[in-house]
Amino acid sequence: MLEEQALLRGREVAPGQLASLHGWFPVSLGHGPATVSWRFLGDRRFVEPFFEDSILSQAPQDRKVCTTPLSALDDLPESVPPAAFIFHVSRCGSTLLTQALATLPQCIVMSEPPALDAFFRLHHRHPEQSGGSHTFRRLVAALGQRRSPAERHLVIKLDCWHLPWIPFVQAAFPATPIVFLYRQPDEVLASHRRQRGRQMVPGLIDLSRFADLVHRPGAPQLAPGDLDGHAIRVLESLYRCGLEMAAASDLVLMDYGQLPQVIWNGLLDTLGMECTPTELATLQARSGFHSKHSGSRFQGDPAPASAAPSPPTPECLDDANRCYRQLEQWRLARSPG
Repeated sequence: MLEEQALLRGREVAPGQLASLHGWFPVSLGHGPATVSWRFLGDRRFVEPFFEDSILSQAPQDRKVCTTPLSALDDLPESVPPAAFIFHVSRCGSTLLTQALATLPQCIVMSEPPALDAFFRLHHRHPEQSGGSHTFRRLVAALGQRRSPAERHLVIKLDCWHLPWIPFVQAAFPATPIVFLYRQPDEVLASHRRQRGRQMVPGLIDLSRFADLVHRPGAPQLAPGDLDGHAIRVLESLYRCGLEMAAASDLVLMDYGQLPQVIWNGLLDTLGMECTPTELATLQARSGFHSKHSGSRFQGDPAPASAAPSPPTPECLDDANRCYRQLEQWRLARSPG
């Protein structure tokens, strides 16, 4: 993808020149037969909102890239085991959560790393076949390489369109909790009306795993340019998939309205993370600022009714709302007390 190509601009280093892969992070797969493309970040911590932000903020003169055989994933430095995988429906606080956890020196946080998106594109239908499970585990290990003695927990946030692969991730890491974040569907739609994510623009993201939901047989054809109609169908597919996964798996359910207090009033204990009073204060302070703009205090999103006007659509969010209510019933039923 174009985004990955932009992340792989830098001085080319031949694999034979590498003493080890310490400080090198996978960015993409498949730019040659069974290959991995890497960027060098050294001991830099990933504290920006997204993986690609950390890569792009590196000074141009420091950018180094390398392409190795896939087998190089088996020759990695020491890594930190994953403490959580985070899945979400988009615009529901997942970036706030990862930004808060990234303040903890014991946490390595990888937010939507493109290497995992590349993996799911290459192993689209059956990622468990042809050694896919092993490759996935080694990619996670490469992302979680330990660069300081303090690092003990790895948290990986996936993209929202990765929801169908929850069972695969659970099978690869059966002891690792999976957190699923969601939000009232009209609020998610309002956020995308203000600034649409890639998945909400037809053709930018491969949504074929959701094809039976996004392109439902018998559903009226959307008019060209009906971005709201497409967004509603995508949201329906995300919520249906999330509900199906929650019904079949023991997910840690989290509603946007619980944030940020639920991070320190439950989630840290669930994930087995301890922090000092000073670290907790830093985490809480970060949670009071905008997740994607750390210099701006978060004042809340505008109400859905104040979102920019959009063309009328024959569809509504009834199905997504039904899924949301069911998720909330399950979450509340599982809550202590």
